[in-house]
Formats: sequence, C-alpha cells, structure tokens
Amino acid sequence: MKLLLATIFGLSISASSANQNALLLKELIDGVSFYEGFRPTVYVCAGGVETIGYGHTGKYVQHGTITKKEAQSVLVKELLLARDTVDEIVTVDLTPNQKAALMSFTFNLGRGGLIQLVNGKGRLNDGNYDSVAKYLPLYRKAGGKINAGLEKRRAWELKIWNKN
Repeated sequence: MKLLLATIFGLSISASSANQNALLLKELIDGVSFYEGFRPTVYVCAGGVETIGYGHTGKYVQHGTITKKEAQSVLVKELLLARDTVDEIVTVDLTPNQKAALMSFTFNLGRGGLIQLVNGKGRLNDGNYDSVAKYLPLYRKAGGKINAGLEKRRAWELKIWNKN
C-alpha cells in the first residue's frame, strides 16, 4: 500500500505520511466515485458525452455494460492518468492535497480544462496559488448550463485544495 501511495502522489515512503496519504487517496476515490455516480450501462452525461461506470468515456462505452469492480479499476487507472497530466502541466510545487484536488478536476474536465485553469497571467503556473480558489468554481457548467452537481464538486475540490 505504501508503494502505491508513493507512486500516486510521488512522495517519500514514511509511516506517518503513508497513513495520511492513504486517507487522502480514499477521500479522492470516494469523492470522485460519489460525484460521478456509478452506472453499469451507457448513458449520456450532462455534457452530452456517452459515459459508463464512474464517468468513463473511453473504450468500455463500446461494450455497453461494465461491472462495479471493472469501473472501480478503470477509475483508479484514469486518476493515475490525471495525476500524470497534473505533473506534466503544473509547473509549481503542490501539496498532496492540492495534487488530489487537481486530479479530480482533470479527471472531470480533462487536459484542456486543467491548462485553462492553471496557465495565464496571475494563474497557478505563474505562482498564484490563490487563483485556484478564484477560478475553479467557475467550471460549473455542463451543456452550457450551470450544473448544481458541478458546483458541489468544485466546492469539494476546493475543500481538498485548502487542507493542510
């Protein structure tokens, strides 16, 4: 478990940090699972995209069905891809909580959404950590309309972002 946590968050492996990171990883997976919701069959999400499982829009959509166990496995793999995207795009140091918040955001909005959030004058990659609290809540629309679920998710991500 310690090695998995170190891999996910890119951290050293100490007993105290491993326990903290285990809780953070559980919070991340549980939160993303909650906000995405599980659906075993294909549906069209609020953004108009065919989706299955916990917000998966890739190859499993073609299968038409997915088990909860498969969906959980896919979710973890996609969160790892989101982590890699965060590591690639964000140029400033992040705490494990900040990284987890951006992993959730990236899982939901993709690479383009993350680039938009962190790049530009006065944004995160310019060293302005406070910009995340200012701009992240603005990403609350799906299909051109404000979505209450996305508002709640952004608030949850900010809660994680602001934890010490």
